[in-house]
Amino acid sequence: MSKFKSTPKPIPPQGRTLDPPDRAQPTVLECLDAYERRCERDGITSTAIPSVFRNLRAQFEHATVSKLSTRDVESMMAALKEEGYAPGSVQAHVAYLRAAMRYAHKKGELSSLPYFPVIKVENTRTGFFEREEFERVVAYLPDPHADIARFGYATGWRLSEILGLQWSDVNREQGVVTIQHTKNGHGRILPLVGERAEIIERRWTARGVGDHLSEWVFHRNGRRITRTRYWERWQLACAEAHVKGRLFHDLRRTAARDMIAAGCDYQTAMAVTGHRSMSMFLRYQIVDLRNVTQGLQALDAHRNRRH
Repeated sequence: MSKFKSTPKPIPPQGRTLDPPDRAQPTVLECLDAYERRCERDGITSTAIPSVFRNLRAQFEHATVSKLSTRDVESMMAALKEEGYAPGSVQAHVAYLRAAMRYAHKKGELSSLPYFPVIKVENTRTGFFEREEFERVVAYLPDPHADIARFGYATGWRLSEILGLQWSDVNREQGVVTIQHTKNGHGRILPLVGERAEIIERRWTARGVGDHLSEWVFHRNGRRITRTRYWERWQLACAEAHVKGRLFHDLRRTAARDMIAAGCDYQTAMAVTGHRSMSMFLRYQIVDLRNVTQGLQALDAHRNRRH
């Protein structure tokens, strides 16, 4: 006879159970679908998103969240590397998968999360535009693509933020542009001064399309210009201007650099460009070699005066 006495289980009151049945956890695909809908709702756009989510769905088509492990993530990373994906692209897949899982976790649909490996990617670019180079490129851009570039040069905003501007975001009477959804999740207010106001006024006069008025500030025949189409025109203009390999994002770096060179404090510059963290702002390595040269010349002059 066993020395342990079995204890009878208590009988639950009628109509109640002691433990509620386990709520079924969503599948990986359901988490990806929910997060992609959230990205669309919040205006988070990127040309990479469709292909990344397509690859993730193919990789985890039959996976359940409860069985998703770090080993599965590492296997996906290895498969992407074998297919020739760059480290930055592989890390993007991991980042979106992690974001989808965290989103489900915040909603209370997941009890825990696996560890997601991180690849250290050294891909910080340092491209800048000088005024003469920028004007050469703009000369080869058709309307309204030229004004999109000018707005980026004058504000340091991301291309997706500029292409997504609607007239409902613009208050011409108060002279401000307000956007609610940005990449970092925070809104932004931009005063319309100088060239920024001139660009908006040009777009205001060009908003008519036949009998209709376009809702988009920068439009083509009343329709929003896609990132892909703009990128095609941008690359062509850069080639014709003999400044190949330049990115629209270089305008963002340039605006940040020039504001600091003009004497703006970092907080003000970040409020214009929309950076939330100093670390991301400093990743641009905002160094004007002309200022460095002047500094070294001043050092030499000072030392020479002492001898």
